[in-house]
Amino acid sequence: MSLEENPLLTLPRPIVDALFENAKKEALRAKARILELEDKVRKFRERLKFKLISGSKSGCIAVADGSMSLAPSRRIGSSFAIYTAGFMVFEGDKLIDEKYFAGSLSWSYGGTRQFKTLLRLLMANAERDAALEAYWKYSPDVILLDGPFFFFRGYCRYIKGLDIRNFEYETGLDLIKSVRDKTLTLIRSGRAICIIRRSVLRAIDGWLIYNKGEGACMGTSDKHILTMIMPQMSMWCYKNLGIDPILYSTFYRFYRHYKEIGHTDKDLAKIKDLLLAQSETDLENKFSKDLDMSLHDVPQLERSYIRFTLNAPPFEVEMPQRIDIDSLIQYFTNLFNPATGLPYPIDLIDEAVTLPYGSTTSFTEEVEARLIKDHEIRNKAAISDYFATLNPQKREFV
Repeated sequence: MSLEENPLLTLPRPIVDALFENAKKEALRAKARILELEDKVRKFRERLKFKLISGSKSGCIAVADGSMSLAPSRRIGSSFAIYTAGFMVFEGDKLIDEKYFAGSLSWSYGGTRQFKTLLRLLMANAERDAALEAYWKYSPDVILLDGPFFFFRGYCRYIKGLDIRNFEYETGLDLIKSVRDKTLTLIRSGRAICIIRRSVLRAIDGWLIYNKGEGACMGTSDKHILTMIMPQMSMWCYKNLGIDPILYSTFYRFYRHYKEIGHTDKDLAKIKDLLLAQSETDLENKFSKDLDMSLHDVPQLERSYIRFTLNAPPFEVEMPQRIDIDSLIQYFTNLFNPATGLPYPIDLIDEAVTLPYGSTTSFTEEVEARLIKDHEIRNKAAISDYFATLNPQKREFV
C-alpha cells in the first residue's frame, strides 16, 4: 500500500501524527517479543518431533463449507442476517459435482447473543446437510469440513427454549440436536476431517506451565510456534507430547484468569492439578449444557498440524483417532494451494460460499423493496420506519 492509499492519511493531522508515533512504539514492543520468542522456541524445538510426508494418491474427495453474515443488518424494526452452505465433489483434481444452499434470519427480540447463536446453528445445519448429501451420494474417500467438528457449540444453552417453527424445528433444542447428531454421523463415518484455519489453541503453553512453570511459557499460540519451526511437507501430532490439546488449552485459560485476578505463580503451582481437573469438568459441563450430551459419547478425536509449504503457515486438523492420518494426507500432497498451504478443495468451496462484504445490507434492501411494491401495505411510511437504520449518520454496509 502506497502512502497515497493509506486510509490513516484521511484523518486529521494530529491523529495521524499520534498514530505514527504509536506505530513506532509498537514496533519496538514487537521487536522485543520476537527476539525473546525466537530464543525460547529454539530451546524448545528439540521436543517437537516432526514426521515427513511422503507419497501421494488420488481418490474421491468431498468438501463442505458455509458462511454467514459477520454482522447483522440492524434496523429499527428488526435485524437481518443471511447464511450460505454448499459442497463440491472432486475425482482426483476434477470437479464432478457441486450444490449450494442459502437462508436468512430476521430477529426482532433484542439480544444479539441469541441471534448470533441461532444464525451460526442454522449455517452449521446447512453445512452438515451439504456434507451428508455428498457422503450418501458419492461415498467419498475423504470429507473435508471447515472448522472443528463442534464449532457451533458455544452459547447453545441460551437458545434451547426458542420457538423456531419457521425453520422446520419446534425449538432451539431440536435444532441443536439435529446439528449435533449430523456431526456425530460424519465423525463415525471415519472419512471426515476438519481443516482449522484460524487456530487459537495454546495447549503447548498450558503443557509447559503445568510441567515447568510459567517461566517456560512461550507466550504465544501453538500455530505461531509451529509456523516458526515446522519444515515443509511435514506433520506434527499433539499426541507426540502426550496431551489433549483442548484440555491443556483450557488449563492455560484458567491459569491466566487466576493470574490476572491476583494469584501468584507460587499459589497457582500448588493448585495446578485442581486447575487441570477444573478444565476437564468445564469441558464436560459445556457439552452437557450446550449440546445436551455427555462428552464421553463423542468418539475419540485428535488434532495435528500439517505443513505442505514454507510459503504459508501450517494448518490444524481434527479427526477421529481411528483415521490413518499418514494415508489421508497423501490425497493432498499434489492437491494443495502453494499460496495458502491448504488443500485446493477447501479454498475453492470457501471462495464459492463466502458472502461478499455488503451482501447482508443488499439482502435487507431487497426485502424492503419487495414490501414497498406490496399493495396490501398502504402506509409506506410504516415500511420506512421499520427499515430505518439505527445510526442515520452513516450508510450501513455489512
